[in-house]
Amino acid sequence: MAVSLTEVERVFGGVREDALNDVIKAFCTARPRYLRYGSPGFVPATTVAATAMPAIAFPGIAGGIDWSVAFAIPVVDLHPQTSGLPPELGLTPGQLSVRTAVQICIDCKHRLRPPREPQKSDDRKDEEPPHPVEGEVCAFLEVFGLGHLEVLNTGAGGGSIRVRIDAVELVDVTPDGLEAVLECLIRMLLDAALSGVVLPLQALRAGAFTLTLQRGPEIEDDQIKVYGDV
Repeated sequence: MAVSLTEVERVFGGVREDALNDVIKAFCTARPRYLRYGSPGFVPATTVAATAMPAIAFPGIAGGIDWSVAFAIPVVDLHPQTSGLPPELGLTPGQLSVRTAVQICIDCKHRLRPPREPQKSDDRKDEEPPHPVEGEVCAFLEVFGLGHLEVLNTGAGGGSIRVRIDAVELVDVTPDGLEAVLECLIRMLLDAALSGVVLPLQALRAGAFTLTLQRGPEIEDDQIKVYGDV
C-alpha cells in the first residue's frame, strides 16, 4: 500500500496478488463451509466445516437425491497472467483468473441394477430382482476461470470488493454438451461460493487515512488498485 498524488485523486491503495491469495486462503481455512456444501446424507447440519442444504427433490425418489459439492481453496492470478491457462481462456487487462478443483458427489443408494440375463438351460434359476447399490459416486475436476472485481456498498470510507466469476473452463470433458452443462453449473456454484469472500476497503487504508473510493478497483501489474480521497 502506498500514498501518492495520482491525477485528481489524492490517495492510492493497492493489494498485491500474493497478499490477496493469503487473504482468500486464511478466510477459507477458517471457514471451510463457504467451499463445502451438501444435503443431509453428506452434511447433516451446518458447521464451520460444511454448509447443509436440502436434497434434490425428484418424483419417485423418497427423501430426494443426496449430493455434495466441495471446492479446493481458489488461487487468484491478477493481470498480467503468470500461471498457465487452457487455450480457450485468455486474460485481458482488468481481469483475473482463478484456479481451483471441485469434487461433486451423489448418493447412489436409489440406483437399481437391471436383472440378470436369463440362463439358456432348462434348469435355470429364477431371475434376480433389481436390488439397490449403496454408496457414493464422485467426480473430481480441475477448474479454470476468468473473473472481475465488484464493489459492494460503497460509502465514505466503507464498502468492500469481491471476486465475480465470468467464465469457467474444464479440461478433457466430453462430449461438448456435457462439458457446457458442467461449466455452466460450476461457474454458478463457484461464483456463489466466492461471494462470501470479501475484502473491506478499510483494508486499503493508508496509515491513519480513510480511503473514500473515487476510481477503481482496477487490476494491473499483479495488483488491485484503488484511487480516492481522504
